[in-house]
Amino acid sequence: MLNRGDAYAAIKAAKYVVTRHYSTPQTDHAFMEPECAIAESREDGGLNLYTGGQSVYDEQREVSRMLKVDQSEIHVHSMLVGGGFGGKEDMSVQHHAALMAWHTKRPVKVKFSRQESLDIHVKRHAMEMDITTACDEEGNLVASKVVIVSDGGAYASLGGPVLQRACTHSGGPYHYDNFSVEGTCYYTNNVPGGAFRGFGVTQSVFGQEINIDLLAEMVGMDPWEFRYKNAVRPGESLPNGQLAGPETGLVECLEAVKEAYYASPRTGLAVCMKNSGIGVGLPDTGRVRLEVRDGKVRIRTSAACIGQGLGTVATHILCETTGISPDDVIVEAPDTDRTPDSGTTTASRQTVFTGEATHVAAQELKAVLDSGKTLKDLEGCEYYGEYHGITDPMGSDKPHPVSHVAYGYGACVATIDEKNFVSKMDVAFDVGRVINPKACEGQVEGGTLMGMGYGVTEDFKMDNGRVVTKYGTLGLLRAKQRPDITVHFVEKGTPDQMAYGAKGIGEIASIPMAPAISNAYRHIDKEERRRLPLQHTGYKR
Repeated sequence: MLNRGDAYAAIKAAKYVVTRHYSTPQTDHAFMEPECAIAESREDGGLNLYTGGQSVYDEQREVSRMLKVDQSEIHVHSMLVGGGFGGKEDMSVQHHAALMAWHTKRPVKVKFSRQESLDIHVKRHAMEMDITTACDEEGNLVASKVVIVSDGGAYASLGGPVLQRACTHSGGPYHYDNFSVEGTCYYTNNVPGGAFRGFGVTQSVFGQEINIDLLAEMVGMDPWEFRYKNAVRPGESLPNGQLAGPETGLVECLEAVKEAYYASPRTGLAVCMKNSGIGVGLPDTGRVRLEVRDGKVRIRTSAACIGQGLGTVATHILCETTGISPDDVIVEAPDTDRTPDSGTTTASRQTVFTGEATHVAAQELKAVLDSGKTLKDLEGCEYYGEYHGITDPMGSDKPHPVSHVAYGYGACVATIDEKNFVSKMDVAFDVGRVINPKACEGQVEGGTLMGMGYGVTEDFKMDNGRVVTKYGTLGLLRAKQRPDITVHFVEKGTPDQMAYGAKGIGEIASIPMAPAISNAYRHIDKEERRRLPLQHTGYKR
């Protein structure tokens, strides 16, 4: 539970109050390759493990704990096998492959079929939410009270951390002080819930952003104007108490999609924020080691590249800092024997944390190069960088606790055509600073489609805990259902900030779409849609 100010008294005294119940379903990581691992015993008695997870050190720790051996006996190599979207943060097949190889002393490969992945592996948490939002007669937000119940499934997995993010972001990216949220995660007989792109925020933003539209209507204000009036600005406090930094760009995101919102009476709007870094007082460190070998700089970090282009990000930061050519850079794959532990690829953290660690190490290398040395002169030299994210725990009694080291912000306008389908998505994201424009735009386009599918077609169905969904009935969007997507970036980050001012884009890219689409449909037919996937649309299930 998190309480700031007196939400109950503020709601009681408010002029306008909206209270609604919202339901979001489990959904599957169907965008990633099914889970796979290969294990083989070594002559020294240890084990080699080849995987495509989100942290080789997490896998090393879990497997060594299962086998009751020292972690040094488990050598984990990361392989490039497609995206994760949070789904490869959990262990799945690694234990089985390792145990069988350990027992038989023979190479073992374990791979889930697509149906096995559906039946066994973690899903996005289903949540039931009661959300109350209140404002005064002038349309100033004064309070919100949120109660969230999360379906954790049969095992804990990341039920606690996901619920924390759902709670800390459920007040929205707005400026008001009276905020109360209570969240509970329950064990059930359903498939376990785990990490999934958006990490709980996708669920709570869905409800709060529909509430905001309804509240604007009660006040008699335009939804865009209402959000623009209440959007958090630099120096103001978020509902969780954290002060927005000078790079905060929510207002600019709203301005970027304003024309699209007013271009048609069949549009809907939603905004969001999403943290970078694990935050809430937990240890969080990025680590990089640069090694000069054969006239090239090798970037060594365990940060997993699962499709988001992290190796390119690190290369750009290294070259920007030192002035060397990308042709002189090699990015090594994560490996527990060679690459320092840079934490899990999760929480949109790696661009910030591994990016800044790369920056720190690159500054050391630059100082040596500036002295007149060449890469040939530095053969065998290494340069090490770390970045520590310092945050405050939930429930901190500080006036303005730092929940996360950085926040990104976003806005989405959805347009519905005359056939009742989503025909256009205009999105704007505050990314601090774009490092790789093409990759960043690709992340946003993919995230937009993922968020749209979550809103209108995707569902994961069970019958008394038994999975009845097949891959073909998940409700994944087809290519022909893709709307036109226009992407805008807001860049207020500065080179003196961590990672040259860049912030993560991986998770936030999928968050505001479902509520924007719901709000668009309501503007057309006045029907509230408070359950996902949305009903009474042009889409068939």
